[in-house]
Amino acid sequence: TTKTTFSQLGTHLNRVTGYEEIEALKREERINVTRQAARKAKAAFEEAVIQRSNSQREVNELLQRKSIWTDSDVGRFTTLVRQDHLYEQEETRAKAAVDETEAAVEREFSQLMRSILARYHEEQVWSDKIRSASTYGSLAALGLNMLVFIIAIVIVEPWKRKRLAQTFERKIEELSEENQARLDASMQSITQHIARQGLLLEALKEEVSRKVE
Repeated sequence: TTKTTFSQLGTHLNRVTGYEEIEALKREERINVTRQAARKAKAAFEEAVIQRSNSQREVNELLQRKSIWTDSDVGRFTTLVRQDHLYEQEETRAKAAVDETEAAVEREFSQLMRSILARYHEEQVWSDKIRSASTYGSLAALGLNMLVFIIAIVIVEPWKRKRLAQTFERKIEELSEENQARLDASMQSITQHIARQGLLLEALKEEVSRKVE
């Protein structure tokens, strides 16, 4: 769709301009900050739990010897009860901070996973497009080779055979003309030789006739 195409173009533009790397660094920084906050909140919660547990243990110890309390024990008990209420509130706030920071970490990791999955999906889409283009290119190259082969069979090969036949005929004609010229020269030489022999025979015949007379 058009929306997906523009989204992909925007992603590639961000990648080319380096904006995507900046966003990745920012996301990594946010994850580190939220994880540090979660660790601090968890440590504070554990400290609040220990503090309240110690306070409650001391209260229980005082209650176990309630029958022999002194004035200082009564004052200490009152102080511990007030502190326990404060410790309870602090523990509740620490627990809420832990839940909030862990949720923030979870959100950042979820966003990171969505980004990774989107990047993977996009790369798969482009990889499929590249493979499709490669397939089309291979088919086009195969079609071009077949076209060249057909042209070679239909046009080039007959033309080559015709040229070869014409060359062969021309060579035969040249050889025939050359042999004919040699034959004519030989016949002319033989004719001249026979004519000279005839003249010699005539001369010899005349000379014999004169001697006989």
